[in-house]
Order: sequence, then C-alpha cells, then structure tokens
Amino acid sequence: MIAISDAKRHIGNLLGGAGFSILNLSIGVVTGLVLTPFLVTSLGTRYYGINEMITTFVGCFMLLDFGVDSAVSRFFTLHYARNERSECIAISNTAFFIFLLLGFLGAVGIISSAVVMYFLYPSMSDRLLFFHILLINGAAFGLNFSTKALVGVVNGTMNQHLTGSRDVFMRLLWTVLTFVVVYCGGKLYAISFVNLGIVILNMFIVWRLAKFVFPEFVISWMLFKVSLVRKLFSFAFSTFLVFIGDTVASRGGIFVIGLLLSIELVTPFTAVSVKLCEMYSGLMTTICGGWLMSWLTYLHANKEKELLDDSMQVAYKVSTYSSSFMYFGIVVWSYDFILRWMGAGMLVAYPCLLIVAAEHWIIFAHSPNTKYLFAVAKHHLLAYCNLVGAIVQIVLMIFFVNLGWGLTGVALGYLLASVPVRGLIIPIFVCRLRDVNFFKYYLEIISYMAIAAAACVIPYIITIKLIAPSYPRLFLIGFLSLITYAPVIFLIGFNKNEKQKIIGLITSRIKR
Repeated sequence: MIAISDAKRHIGNLLGGAGFSILNLSIGVVTGLVLTPFLVTSLGTRYYGINEMITTFVGCFMLLDFGVDSAVSRFFTLHYARNERSECIAISNTAFFIFLLLGFLGAVGIISSAVVMYFLYPSMSDRLLFFHILLINGAAFGLNFSTKALVGVVNGTMNQHLTGSRDVFMRLLWTVLTFVVVYCGGKLYAISFVNLGIVILNMFIVWRLAKFVFPEFVISWMLFKVSLVRKLFSFAFSTFLVFIGDTVASRGGIFVIGLLLSIELVTPFTAVSVKLCEMYSGLMTTICGGWLMSWLTYLHANKEKELLDDSMQVAYKVSTYSSSFMYFGIVVWSYDFILRWMGAGMLVAYPCLLIVAAEHWIIFAHSPNTKYLFAVAKHHLLAYCNLVGAIVQIVLMIFFVNLGWGLTGVALGYLLASVPVRGLIIPIFVCRLRDVNFFKYYLEIISYMAIAAAACVIPYIITIKLIAPSYPRLFLIGFLSLITYAPVIFLIGFNKNEKQKIIGLITSRIKR
C-alpha cells in the first residue's frame, strides 16, 4: 500500500510539473504571437520556409532515440517506487551511454546529409546556406541528445516540477535571444548559433538537476549493463514506432505541400495549421501527458488497481473537457485571430486548421488510453497502428492533392488516417485490458462531450457579442469564456468525491 503522504507528495510534484509546462506553453503561445510574424517579416517567406524545412529535417533524427527516453522514465520510476536504487543507477548509466552513441550517430548523419547535398546539387539555390545551417544544427543535435538520460532521471523520481521550471527558463531565454539577434539584423545563421548556445547551457542545468534529485547518480562506464540494453530497447521499440508514426503524422504534410504544391504554401500551413495545432497538442500533452504516465506507472508498480481506475476516470474527464474547450476556441475565435495575427493572406490555411483541430479534439479526448498502455508496457498495438496510420495518412494526402484539393486535401489526410486508430481501435484494446465494457466507456466519453458542449453555451454567447479581429477583444473573450466554462464543468462534470480530491490537491499546493 502507498502511504497517503507519499502519494500526495508525488502527485503534487507531478501536477506542479504540469503547471510549469502549462506556463511554458502559455509563454510559447504569447511569444509566438509576436515572434512568428516578426520572423516571417524579417526573414521573408522563402527563408522562413527554408528554416522550417531544415528544422523539420533535423527533427526527424530524433527518431534515433528509438523511444529509449520513455523506457528510461518508465523503468526508473518502477524501480524508484520499489526503492531499488542500484537498479536506478544502472538504468540511468546504461541509458546515458546509449544516448551518447546515438547522439554522435545523429550528428554524423546530419552533417553527412549536408555534405552530400552540397556536392550532389551544385545548382541548388541557397545550397551554401543549407550546408552551414545543417552543420551547426548537427553539432547542437549531438550535444543535446545525451541529456535525454538525465531528464529521465529527474522525471523518473517524479520531480517534473523541476524539469518544468527549467523548460520555462530555457523557453524565455531562447525567445529573448532569438528576437534580439534577428532584430539586430541576424538571419538564419544567428538563429542557429542561438540554438547551439541554448543546448550547451541546458546540458549543464539538467546535470545539476539530476544530481539534486538523485544524489547517488554518477556517470561511469563501469556501471553500464549490457543486459539492460535489451530491456530498454524491448520496451522502447514499440515507443520508437509510435514516435515514427507521430513524427510522420505531424510533419509529413509539410513535405507533401513543399514537393507537390509549393514551398510558399508551406509558410501559411505551418504558421497557421501546424503552429496553432501544436499549441493545442502541447497544452493537451501537458494536461494529460508525461506526469500522468509516471503516476499510472507508480500505481501499477504498487498494484493499486482501484486507485489506478479512479485516476483513469478523472483523466478521461479532464482530457475531454479540456480538449473540447480548445476545439471550441479554434472554431469560433481562430478566423479573427489569424486575420489580426498574420493577415488575410494566411486565411488560405483556415479550412485546414478546422479539420486538423477536429482530429486533435477526438484524439485527445481518448489520450489517457495511450498513457495507460505505456504505464503497463502494453503499447505494442499502439505502435503498429500508429505506423500504419502514418503511412495511410501520407498516401491519402498525396491522393487528395492529386485530386486538386490542395491544402484541404492535406488536412483530410490527417483526419481520416488517425481518428480510427486513436478514437476506436486503441480504446477497444484498453477496455479489454482494464476489463471495462467498451460501449459503457464510449457512452461516458460522449456524455463528457455533451457536458462540455453545454458549458460552451455562455462562452459562445460572449463570443458572438464581442468577437472582432483585435487582440484586446480576443484575449477578453478567451478570459471570460474560461471563467464561465470552468465553473460549469466543475459543478456538473465531476462527482462529489472527485470535487473533494481536486480541492484538496489545490489547497495542498497553495499551502506548500
């Protein structure tokens, strides 16, 4: 049995981390409002598009982690919950040297790609720029990769509030430095060097945090265990497939647009559909993300089935209510927001935004299922379904674009490929694992959506009365909508016992 004090402390730290993550995302949203149009104006449409394509290309090398970072957090939490400290040290050291090697291979791959591109395409426009930026980003990638094991140590001890506060600091620093160097006349080179400097500073901070939360932590080749490599990769392989699917799903559309339509259309698609939905996704991942997986893993390790089921029930409610409110905001506010933020020229991506946001709404209503699968190490079906779905998505995008549907066809590829996996197949599998009736589960999700729709009535009335392409108006509408939506959800969306627990967690955090 878990001691009540320990349970409250751990869930408090996890929720504190979620709070910092929400703050980090909020800062990203606010700064994005200023920074994105500023960068588009300062760099120009073409060079902004080039920067997005390079960033996407380098980001694809994140696949090299093979999902080991999730495996580290999961197994570290498992052994930490059982007070098996020697196993924790062995796992963190083994993971560190794995990431060190993979980071080196990734850097070599990025730099090699730059060399090949430079010599094989002598007539390519801006090839020297591509070459230099890829070199800098390759170095930053290799250095940053080794910190993944250290982050796993901090999160594995359920101290997400520390990694969350670090993320907030690094986000603010990156934003300020990027703005300053571009304002002073810097272009893509300056942005790349800012990224490299941030990576170096991040390495030092993460190392100090790992030593703080787990003083026994040391780095030594002698603590590397070959036997743990197979254990980590066995869990991580499926995570790797999930990550491949998610990466292709989130970024594949950019390449389809750039190759089959035009590079110029990459800018409105990324600036509107991708950026706004990334904010949507980031907030939802924060609300029901890594902290939830750590908590469910902790409960699973201690065989607390009843508490785990209660936690899942609350997680379904929170994810559905949150996702529904954000989709409501996209539908009723985004047109005027885009008009004020980026101008009428970017409204070409508005239909895409509505379609992709609908996909996010459905997927995130069911998001606790994926965290449960990772927590109990039953995420293999998710991995294979995600990978197949990503391939189907690209095929659908190409098909719809060839039909002449343009950006809307790309967005439909997102919707039609992913919703059947996350909204139907995975829920059926999780219901079987948890011995829950699927039809009852789905009726509950639908009832939560109905409650969310009822709670959106007052925000909708506020919106139609005040909506205008003006930042003060939009922020006022958002604030009034939230403070009228949240109380209704709290009063009718949770039962008496859940309300008491929520109030207890909030008051305990305030006292601390």
